[in-house]
Formats: sequence, structure tokens, C-alpha cells
Amino acid sequence: MNQNSMRAFARDIVAMKRYILVSAILFAAGIVVGSGSPSLQHYLQSQIEPLIGTVERLEAMENTQLWMFLFIFFNNFIKAVAIVFLGALLSVIPIYFLVMNGMVLGFVVAMASQSGANAGALVITGILPHGILELTAIIIAGAYGMKYGVLIFRELASALKGRASIHELRAFHGTLKRLMSFLFFAMLAAAFIESTVTYFLVRG
Repeated sequence: MNQNSMRAFARDIVAMKRYILVSAILFAAGIVVGSGSPSLQHYLQSQIEPLIGTVERLEAMENTQLWMFLFIFFNNFIKAVAIVFLGALLSVIPIYFLVMNGMVLGFVVAMASQSGANAGALVITGILPHGILELTAIIIAGAYGMKYGVLIFRELASALKGRASIHELRAFHGTLKRLMSFLFFAMLAAAFIESTVTYFLVRG
């Protein structure tokens, strides 16, 4: 992103502040629910088992860190882009994604603590190094997805009243190129950090 695009993206973020706040609250609520709901343990465990299996297969390969970097980047970037555009389905997918990812994160930290691990150390060494970028990108992507759904709903409601206007929706579409650039570079940097810094910190 050049300087003009970065400044424009900063303005986009300011204009999106309410959606970003809601997105962050949904993610935080997911963490609270995931860390304190034993009834969801089996379900959340089933959500992370495929990921655990993938990590185990990657660790058995040569050039483990390279393959982990590629997997993490493409997995996270594709999901972030998907929740933006699937938000057109009246915001349902971004809301589910934010809450579910928060629940999984809360569950992982809670299970680590219950098993005797230092939860604080896990957060500092295993989540924060890459999570600052990755989670920020996810929250922003979720916010855009929710706004997309709101705009689609407004346009549908206006169309039913015979006075549809796509001006606001068109303006939103104009911000997506800047968002995609941000998501690409944020997820690229987060994947690099996770496959290098986090990798060594966790395996200490």
C-alpha cells in the first residue's frame, strides 16, 4: 500500500469504528464463553482436532517452517476474505466466525491452564507475537463483513419500497481494494512471525 492508500485506509477504519467495536465485542464474548462453558468442550474440541492433525502432518515434513508459513498464510487470508464477502448474507457468517474463533481461543487457553500449563506464558509466547496482527485483521475483516450485510439489507428494504439506491453500497465496494491489501500484508506478516518467532518461543 502506498502512502495515499494507507491514509485512505486509515479514514476507512475511522468510519468503520462502530462496526470494529461490535466485532471486537463479539470476539471477546466468544473468548469468555469458550473459556467458561464445559458443556461446549466436546464441540470445541472437534473444531480444533482437524487443525491439530494438520500441524502434526506439517511437523513431520521437511522444511516444516516453510510449509507452516504457507499453510497459516493461505488459511488465514482466505478465511478473512471469505468472511468479508460472505457478510453479504445479512452478516450471519462474520458474526458466527468471530464468536466461534473467540470461543476456540478461550477454550485452548482454558484447557492449557487446566492441564497445569502457564496460561499467561502461553498467551505471551504462543499468541501475542503473531496474534496482534492476525486477530486485528480478523476483527477488521469481521467488521467489514457485518457492514456489508447491513448495507445489503438496507438496499433490499429500499428496493421493496421502490426507492433503492446503490450509492452507499458502491462507496463500500470502493474501500475493499484497500482492505484486501491490508489483509494480505497483515496475514503475511502474522504467518511469518508465527512460523518463526512463535514457533521457537513455544518449542523453547
